[in-house]
Amino acid sequence: MNTDELNTNVSNEQNPTIEPEKKTKGGTKAKPSGFNTMLRKIGFGFLFLLLGALIVGLALYLPANSNLRAAEAELERLLPIESAYEDLLVEHEELSIQRLVYKILANANQMHIALLNEDSSRVAQYRQYIEDDLSNLSVPDFPDISESLQKQFSKVTEKRTTDKSGAIEALQVFQNDLIVLIDNL
Repeated sequence: MNTDELNTNVSNEQNPTIEPEKKTKGGTKAKPSGFNTMLRKIGFGFLFLLLGALIVGLALYLPANSNLRAAEAELERLLPIESAYEDLLVEHEELSIQRLVYKILANANQMHIALLNEDSSRVAQYRQYIEDDLSNLSVPDFPDISESLQKQFSKVTEKRTTDKSGAIEALQVFQNDLIVLIDNL
């Protein structure tokens, strides 16, 4: 052997960075390349990344999905209730208008009695009640009715001190208009 071969063999044995040889199918020994090792590490990295993402995704998705289904079921349960509630709101509005018109009519009847008895303090009291209620009256189906009734009632208040019989007649017309409104509600 010559010295160059000895130096090469010695240097190969002392170099720790050289990878051990692997046996292949044919029985010959082959070194794994750095590229294959790197691809293998990257492959395992992606595999573990996908597994981790799958586990986290399932851990978050399944409870959220069950919550979504429960919310959809609750929504389906509440839809008929909402529809009934909206119907009740419309009915409540109509009943509130009717209640206010009946209240005005009752106060007009009391004012009629006070006019017949010539009780000016009660007439003033019922006049105030009727004016307050007329200002709160709003009928969506008949937008001008409140203004019309206020004009009709102003005739009653103008005649109450000077023409008692004219005030009673104007009040009777006012009451008739209220009755017609009640029939149309």
